[in-house]
Amino acid sequence: MSIKTTLSALVAAASALLLSNCESLEQLSGSGSTEAPSYVAMETNSGRILYATNANVRRPIGMLANIATGIIVLDWVKSRGINMDTILTVPETVTQWPRTNLLKLKPGDRISLRDALHSTIMWDDSACAATLARACGSTISSSDPDGAFVAQLNQMARTIGMTNTRFKGSNGAVISYASARDMALLGMYAIENPGFQSICSQRSYTATINGTTTRQITNSNSMLAQSNVDGVKAARSKTAGACLIASSKRASVKRYNPQLNKESTYAQRLLVVVLGMPSSQKRYNMASDLLRDSWGAWEDWQKTNDFQDPNKFIILPH
Repeated sequence: MSIKTTLSALVAAASALLLSNCESLEQLSGSGSTEAPSYVAMETNSGRILYATNANVRRPIGMLANIATGIIVLDWVKSRGINMDTILTVPETVTQWPRTNLLKLKPGDRISLRDALHSTIMWDDSACAATLARACGSTISSSDPDGAFVAQLNQMARTIGMTNTRFKGSNGAVISYASARDMALLGMYAIENPGFQSICSQRSYTATINGTTTRQITNSNSMLAQSNVDGVKAARSKTAGACLIASSKRASVKRYNPQLNKESTYAQRLLVVVLGMPSSQKRYNMASDLLRDSWGAWEDWQKTNDFQDPNKFIILPH
């Protein structure tokens, strides 16, 4: 199934969110936070919303913004045929965010595009995201490469239907805003990119700086330890709280397709978004409950609808 087809299905579903809740999830979200968290759970191949609360509330997203930077860079790499082993020079701007410069990069250091992407996506890394943004943005505007890159982020957001999003920088150290619904769209767009999916599913990776110094990157997304979870990103900051987008995939199923009058194969993938949780553990607890309950709700929906009534919601074949 194409990206455009997938996104069209999700935009249509998300525009009419039916907010439903599980009691266990509501209990989780009710303590320790000054503002109620936001969450969304959906089946991505259909765009069917299974659970959502505060899904359209605009709030800080922290280093989840790095997902957008990663996908923009991957699209740029593909469109221009750029080698992933291309060496990038670290810009002066990395000195602005010492706490999230996780590879301890200094201006003038050299790192491969591949390694910078891994640290940007797997970690809460601002320096590598800024390095990628400078490299990509300089091919758009030599006078304002960082501004040009941020403009690309916001253009992508508009293109895929993120109507409540404002990116203000290339990394989460610069506070950007979005809703859980919009982050679901972004997560869905990202996970459909094979390069992004490959990176965000890795547990660990070794990056090399200046051709000699190696540093180990450990994926901050602890959900990868769970069965069938294959991405996307965890993040935490003072302004955004503990946030997570997680993807879970199951084997495809065969169902009758009334449009084709024959059996078709349908992929099955859940995506959950959790924003603004008071702690990392509560973030993971909520995401685990969402995945468990959403798979159950999805199975129940398939049993009652059986994909055969063209007047009901029909899942797009993969």
